[in-house]
Amino acid sequence: MKKILLPTDFSENSINAIEYATELFKDIPCKFYVLNVFKIPYLANEELMEHNATQLAALEEEMYDHSIEEMNRLLEKIPENPKHNYETISDYNLFSLAVHQVVSEKEIELIIMGTKGATGAKEIFIGSNTSDVIMRNACNVIAIPENHSFKFPKEIVFPTDFMIRYSPEDLEPLLDLANKFESSVRVVHFSESDILEEDQIENKRVLDSFLKNVNHQYYTLSNDDFEEGINCFVQSRANIDLIMIIGRHYGFFERLFLKPKVRTLSFHTKVPLFVVHHKKE
Repeated sequence: MKKILLPTDFSENSINAIEYATELFKDIPCKFYVLNVFKIPYLANEELMEHNATQLAALEEEMYDHSIEEMNRLLEKIPENPKHNYETISDYNLFSLAVHQVVSEKEIELIIMGTKGATGAKEIFIGSNTSDVIMRNACNVIAIPENHSFKFPKEIVFPTDFMIRYSPEDLEPLLDLANKFESSVRVVHFSESDILEEDQIENKRVLDSFLKNVNHQYYTLSNDDFEEGINCFVQSRANIDLIMIIGRHYGFFERLFLKPKVRTLSFHTKVPLFVVHHKKE
């Protein structure tokens, strides 16, 4: 049974991600762990510290009860599926720490979470919580942009520079989805030249062998701005429903996501992003 973590703050955004998860895996036996993390705001905490521990404990209990009530309402909205069961977790904690603990204790295989766009930039969907989850957990993550409606992935974009040798573990999630939904894989190669070095040629050959039973095509983009290049590519094709990238390809991953002088991930897209964190032994 697949173990999937669904963080929620009960917002429309997070509920949308839960709906995406239940649709994507509707035919797969899954155990969903629905996590709500809450904490007394810093300023309120400072003021309350002037009072006694009993008042602090009472406020924490009140927040916990509210979380349980919202969890029950949320579960009532999820359509029943005999292949799915749910466990709710309400935790008074820091968000990143709570996620890390659940991933470790429950042996989570995948995290699916909604993301919040920055003010005035609807397509910026990698926020601080999502950044922390992607960067600090050795667990696969699917980040769902705001207002995204579930679609079976007809086409999956797989960006690469052919600088690393992919392993079966790296590509297993890609192949699973491509086979399940009969998706086409669009391998997007970022390079200033169409000419590959010897190692890149071999890495492409290995990738091609893994994709032999999947409909796939190769494209070369020379755009210096990887993010802009992917967005242009996605916008040029109507059927792209997912972008997948291998997290252990650190150099390429950082060039794609990390902006100068910005500590959190920054990425613009209208389709979900799947970050695979399997590491080669």
